[in-house]
Amino acid sequence: MAQSERTTILWLELRETLRARWFQLYLLGFVGLMGLFFVFGLAESQVMGFHGLGRVLLTFIQVTLVVLPIFVLVTTARTLVGDREAGVWEYMLSMPVGFRSYYLGRFGGRTIAMIMPLVAALLGGATIGALKGQSVPWTAVVYYAMIVVALTVCFLGISMLISVTASSQEMAVGWAFAVWLLSEALVDALLLGLLIRQRLPADLAVGAAMLNPIQAFRTAAVLLFDPELTLLGPIAYTLLDVMGRPGLLVWAISWPTAVGVLCAVVGLVVFARRDVV
Repeated sequence: MAQSERTTILWLELRETLRARWFQLYLLGFVGLMGLFFVFGLAESQVMGFHGLGRVLLTFIQVTLVVLPIFVLVTTARTLVGDREAGVWEYMLSMPVGFRSYYLGRFGGRTIAMIMPLVAALLGGATIGALKGQSVPWTAVVYYAMIVVALTVCFLGISMLISVTASSQEMAVGWAFAVWLLSEALVDALLLGLLIRQRLPADLAVGAAMLNPIQAFRTAAVLLFDPELTLLGPIAYTLLDVMGRPGLLVWAISWPTAVGVLCAVVGLVVFARRDVV
């Protein structure tokens, strides 16, 4: 019965999200962006040794790194708290639907909706490149899809936790923006430089930086097409020595996913214990 409830809520959330104008803009933005890269000849250009489809994918991932976290946070952090303010909780949960099923259904539906445009854009870009006769690094495409999914799950979990704990939609958006600022600040290479300047052990400095899901995402994205991480400067040697290439890729997938799932579970516990009004 609980599984049926979760599935029903999931499909309701998915259909509602797909009809929303913000989602249509989100879909058009990422899929259209990939198309524009080919229209304007980005695949034929070369910058710092990156060319062809590899340059297109790397540019797309860098744009995703900037847009995805803040978009997911702002749009999702308002969902449950908005439902509470509108009286939707009181209406929906008065029916034979459990708290956990309602929460998990909303989370699952929003996760699928957020992931679809990103994966579609990546696969679409790879397909267009193949049709144009370019070499397609399918292994990198699969890894890119995996780290994009991991980052999406991470910030969706954080957003759901914010949404069930915030007192109003305004507070939810404020907390979402604060999380985004904090995560973006921790990406800054100056922070990592400061840690090293204070003569902290290299492995401790690298560990502190890689605890930020965005930093883990960015490092893995560059690693896929730049095995020596030359774009990151001298710190690349420390990263590769401490974690290694396989370790960096595994960490970039597993750590953001773990953070998102943990936040989602905490949000579920809080939601299940709250009043509906």
